[in-house]
Amino acid sequence: VLAHKWHLARIAKLSWLGILCPRLIPFLWKRVGCKIGERVCFGSDVYLDVDYADQITIEDDVWIASKSIIFAHRREMDKYYKDTPYKACPQKKRPVLIKKGACISIGAMVMPGVIVGEGAVVGAGAVVTKDVPAWSLVAGVPAKVIRYLEEKPN
Repeated sequence: VLAHKWHLARIAKLSWLGILCPRLIPFLWKRVGCKIGERVCFGSDVYLDVDYADQITIEDDVWIASKSIIFAHRREMDKYYKDTPYKACPQKKRPVLIKKGACISIGAMVMPGVIVGEGAVVGAGAVVTKDVPAWSLVAGVPAKVIRYLEEKPN
């Protein structure tokens, strides 16, 4: 089953498929196990955490730009000791939620356990380690709030 998920994920990362049939990429990620809403758009070469795909929820109208990564697990480093193989550290799954209308810009990385708020924008190359407030713009490594989005003028 896992090999099948990895195969589907590999297909989903192919940029030309998304151009030919934009609804195919969300469909494939759903088959891998992610919970994906309506009108979600993916750029090319987006990586979602295949092994823990069931921990990733992407709501409606989200844009995930090319080369972005969303992780839903991390190693428990408090159980990592000197002279212990790194791979011996257990992995802990932590859900990720990308709320309605959010944008994950090109090359951004969303770490495990993060909630990206409604309408929030994650800047290019940002590494999101903490929750992102709704209607905010975050950027940097680690990502920090740059500004909050304002109401549209009449």
